[in-house]
Amino acid sequence: MQNQNWRFLSRVVAIATVTVLVLSFTTLAVAQRIGAEERNAIFAGAPRVSTSVKGVTAFAAPPEGFNFLTATNRELLTYGLPQRPDKTADAKAYEHWEKGMSALQACNQHAQQKGPSTSTSAQVCHATDVKALPYSSHAMVPAGPPAPANADGTTAYNSLNWSGIAQTNKNTKWNKNTSFDEVESVWNVPVANHPFGTVPCSDGPWLEVTWNGIDGWNSGDVVQGGSLSYWYGDGCKGAISYIGWVEWYPSYGILQLNCSGSACPVGPGDDFYVITYGTAGTAEQSVFVEDITQQWFVTIGLTWVSGPGLVGNSAEYIVERPCSTSPCTTGKDFSALGNYIYEFFEYSFAYDGRGTLFYPGSASASTAIITMLADDDATKISYPFFYGTAGNQGRYSIWIGDENCAYSGGCTP
Repeated sequence: MQNQNWRFLSRVVAIATVTVLVLSFTTLAVAQRIGAEERNAIFAGAPRVSTSVKGVTAFAAPPEGFNFLTATNRELLTYGLPQRPDKTADAKAYEHWEKGMSALQACNQHAQQKGPSTSTSAQVCHATDVKALPYSSHAMVPAGPPAPANADGTTAYNSLNWSGIAQTNKNTKWNKNTSFDEVESVWNVPVANHPFGTVPCSDGPWLEVTWNGIDGWNSGDVVQGGSLSYWYGDGCKGAISYIGWVEWYPSYGILQLNCSGSACPVGPGDDFYVITYGTAGTAEQSVFVEDITQQWFVTIGLTWVSGPGLVGNSAEYIVERPCSTSPCTTGKDFSALGNYIYEFFEYSFAYDGRGTLFYPGSASASTAIITMLADDDATKISYPFFYGTAGNQGRYSIWIGDENCAYSGGCTP
């Protein structure tokens, strides 16, 4: 009888021990995500290379032999790479991270197989410089009459330059707990085009920028990273181009990301993976951009030059027509919107300083649903028409489309 009791007690202890170990492992796995303060300290000490724009640096490429898939979160952040999500707690986020890192790992291995053509083979897969362009993404400019209320509890707005979704709070200065300090997205680069139908090509060029970012909704600055699709007029036979870029308005306009002396390769349909990191006020901001399809990446550090500094009172997922004439307060100051037809944010979310997760499908009054109007301050030309609250697709995904004169022509120049 004593032996049976002993066996029973032994099993109870064993089960309890395994349970504690499992719980401890789970807690450890979740806790492995490095918080914003420690992340920013790692960023501050990360190796950098100077760019041709004063105040802008590129995080150095990882050394040869670096494994993007097995590196610790601290090692990843040291080179500006995104942290590994917990595979059990957030399988979808892990899936996207793994896909992005697998592309870079493959590029790195391929570069090494080709031989030591550079001092660090990972540099083949890495942007090293930026170039200032004569365009600027801009803080949101309100437009038209007040938008009608949305039945789902979100708040509707009209804008001259933005369309998409912004999650907002009421902060007027940076708060280490409630300010947005990280926004992440994956999307496809839309095809550059002009409106269909009979269009005077002198009306161009037509531009479209897709980005995620922090601030700009209700504050005078915005830090962001994204893709740009450009169709130059010239009788509709002009250049078509695609670029990756970062910006901290108004300190910098759009900064084209360069690889090996020229624009990093970007094509229509490429998968972009972008993380915008925020920190308090006039401290340095950082933006990670990866073209998964073309297998290059970079994290850019942006030091403050002008403007109010970051507040962290909004996190955005936006299709925009950029500013072409300062100060960009009326429709004619913005570029003609490219006919992108549809744009799809496949997976997007944001964190605040506490690590609270926000997603664009959140149906609350603090979620802004933004429609872009044409120069006439009345015609709807771009708007989000699908977002939801259920499942991964509903919570984290956004469909945005253009219409009316942006699609078929006839916008007031």
